[in-house]
Amino acid sequence: MSAVPCSGASSSGPVPGMSMFRWLEVLEKEFDKAFVDVDLLLGEIDPDQADITYEGRQKMTSLSSCFAQLCHKAQTVSQINHKLEAQLVDFKSELTEVQAEKAVLEKEVHDQLLQLHAVQLQLHSKTGQNVDSGAIKAKLSVPTLEVMVSMTPFCHHL
Repeated sequence: MSAVPCSGASSSGPVPGMSMFRWLEVLEKEFDKAFVDVDLLLGEIDPDQADITYEGRQKMTSLSSCFAQLCHKAQTVSQINHKLEAQLVDFKSELTEVQAEKAVLEKEVHDQLLQLHAVQLQLHSKTGQNVDSGAIKAKLSVPTLEVMVSMTPFCHHL
């Protein structure tokens, strides 16, 4: 006994542009049509071979049950996949926002350090102290942004 592939474009898998749910619906309709055709074919068998008809219909019922379970599982997997894809898009967007915010904060910290350095130089020049900028930089024990982020409890996920 040879297997006959499903008719139409669905025999080679999903058609580009066709949603997974639509593709599954088309396959279910094709299965139902083939099921009815086989059932009608079994009805044409001689009544004195009723055992063949009965056994064939039992096998068809088993096939139908397996196909229904397969469709349900495929639909469930497809729905989960769709949710995960949406989550991935959200996470990528969130990551981009956090990276942009981090860059802004790093620039802000850098600018404020430069301002602090300039103010310290002005202060020393007004008081008459002769201090080079290297000495002021050495006195600045400001942690880097990475250190500050690692010490902040709500930023550990960055």
